[in-house]
Amino acid sequence: MAKQTEQRILVWLNQFDDSLQDAWDVPRENSLPGIADAIGVVRSALHTPLKNLQKENMIIVKQAHVINGGSRKRNVHFITEKGRKSCKKNENAITSIEIKGNPPNKIKLIGREKEIEKIDSVLSKENSIWISGIAGIGKTAIIRSFIDKNSQNYSEIYWYTATSISSPKTIVETWLGISKLSSQIEHLIAIIKNEIKNNLFVIDNFEQIDERFKKDVIELILKLSDLKFKIIISSRPPLPNIKLNEIEIFGLEPDSAKLLLQGFEKSEVNKIVEYFDGHPLGITMVNEEMSFESTQKDISSFLQNEILAPLTEENLNAIYELAIQPEPIEIKYLFYKEQIENLDNLSLIKYYDNKVFLHNFVKNLLISQMEEKKREGLHFNFVKQLSKFSEQNFSFLRLFHEIQAKKEVMGGWLQKNADKICNEFPAKASALFHNMISNNRKNGEYYWFASISECELGNWKNAEELIKNASKLGALEKRKSKASILNYRIARLSGEITESEKLFDEIEYNEEYEYIKFIIAEISRKIDDRIPDELPNKNSISLLQKINLNSLNMEQKRNCLIAMAIIKHTLSLYEKDFEKAENIRNEITELTSNKSEVLQEMIWKKAIVLNEKFDFETNNILRNIGLICWKLEFENTNKSDLLLQLKSIINNNLELENRPAGRRAIAIYWTWLGILEEEKRAFAWTQAIGRWNSAECYNASNKLQKKLHRWLIKTGRA
Repeated sequence: MAKQTEQRILVWLNQFDDSLQDAWDVPRENSLPGIADAIGVVRSALHTPLKNLQKENMIIVKQAHVINGGSRKRNVHFITEKGRKSCKKNENAITSIEIKGNPPNKIKLIGREKEIEKIDSVLSKENSIWISGIAGIGKTAIIRSFIDKNSQNYSEIYWYTATSISSPKTIVETWLGISKLSSQIEHLIAIIKNEIKNNLFVIDNFEQIDERFKKDVIELILKLSDLKFKIIISSRPPLPNIKLNEIEIFGLEPDSAKLLLQGFEKSEVNKIVEYFDGHPLGITMVNEEMSFESTQKDISSFLQNEILAPLTEENLNAIYELAIQPEPIEIKYLFYKEQIENLDNLSLIKYYDNKVFLHNFVKNLLISQMEEKKREGLHFNFVKQLSKFSEQNFSFLRLFHEIQAKKEVMGGWLQKNADKICNEFPAKASALFHNMISNNRKNGEYYWFASISECELGNWKNAEELIKNASKLGALEKRKSKASILNYRIARLSGEITESEKLFDEIEYNEEYEYIKFIIAEISRKIDDRIPDELPNKNSISLLQKINLNSLNMEQKRNCLIAMAIIKHTLSLYEKDFEKAENIRNEITELTSNKSEVLQEMIWKKAIVLNEKFDFETNNILRNIGLICWKLEFENTNKSDLLLQLKSIINNNLELENRPAGRRAIAIYWTWLGILEEEKRAFAWTQAIGRWNSAECYNASNKLQKKLHRWLIKTGRA
């Protein structure tokens, strides 16, 4: 019969299929660190039990690549047939619990029964609970274990691991697995209200959230609690100055702490437990070669002297590279990815699915001791590392490191990409630049980027104040055109229509062609800025009077004339002026061929309005979307089928999120979904409102908000 630790190893390995033995890539759960996390013992305490099991032919050890463990091969462990037979029958089952969001990988918890019972007791009477304690004391592991033991009590469980770039928007988006939500708390709440009430929400590491968003997150927590949702929040002290239910976590009881050290000599165990006063992170970092007599008795000194001091230069470089990351990162982007195995063996990192993150305690200690110049150098080196990749899904990550490097705030890459990224990731960018402003209030670039982010989030008051500061600090001089457009957007967002029209007239472009394209885009936006069953604003077309094509070359003039003809033709069809529409089609034949897609689309739209048959196909994504939206508006066919077509195009073309016309199409999809399916209406229309806002269609957004509010009151859902 295997000993207790050996038996737990066998039970863990028993869940993996024999086919893994021949696999090129093997899960981390088969490596020593993965097994240690799974059964809840110190890594160094596993060497003897693993050797014993191998000697007894109950496990075999091979070399293989570990998934997300770097490119070097590592020792991995597999159970044999003899080992499977040795497993206790009642321990064969390993249950897997689905937690939505970004939970940490499962770690076996030792002890803490009283704390888990207390959480359960509080949540049986209250809707929220705060778990507090110093870094590394086990708050995350306790919450994760509470979920494992009590998951059957909840319909769904949602987890969010907070970072310095978190906000209510990023929290709810991560919980629900949805992007581009509105930043407004009431909209986020409306989406969550659509969920079943018996859900559990977790916000881990609350203290990491930047001050810009802490009050907003607290508001989100309080409103969720008022709606009878259960929510657990973990944080290092001090906690917010609000009425709350708190459980403070202290060190492990000695008997529980000793269980982490199974496999150590008994003479060493008491010494280690006493030294760390039950601090679990410190205990898990211990190995047999460490000396405790010469080290000052506190976890920071231990980490510095016993863990970091003996490391190689490459180990330290890997730790510093992870220390500067704003959130968990995919290993493939790291320069020192080969050192991940060593950091894992030292219990310095946490895994979040396919991403890694340095333990907050280690990260905070290193950052607090790091000189500013060194930190900037690390960010600069990581920018060079990211520049090797052509992928766009880390664009905010590069922005973060470019800004923190402080080499040149408006360097080439930033000048080309920063504005766009602030629009694409407004909540993260806002947190980043507000943090930079708190450290340097004399840099106008930070105020500029923060104002873009806040405008995109719909916070026009914040955006207005920030752009004023950017102007005072001279940041608008080199971007007068962009600044006038942003001021115009802010005025529209605030509802100051007269002021916005005045600002529109003041917009200047260095190139006439760019200005004309901006006007045409604005007309298209205004035409689309409405909900179904509303006609386009007739005044939208008046902007065409501002266009003068005399300075353009022939190709530019042709492109503009075609775009203007499409706008006029569309409005003519809405007004049912079919004679005018036909004249426009005749005129456009001088600019394009009879078989051009532009002309074919015009004819097809006219046919739909008049219920005539006309076949038309195109590979142009935006044109296809436009045709589906036109059918939704004018055809009496099965609109659910049309919605499915539209959804398929949107799902297969994620880049649509980055184009104004694409965002409007996504808003239309959610609007129609709410119209057609009442049970999904609250969720769908809240999604639509966020998309209308991000597309700067504030009329449609406001109209739909009012419509949603009336429906919620009428149906008793408000």
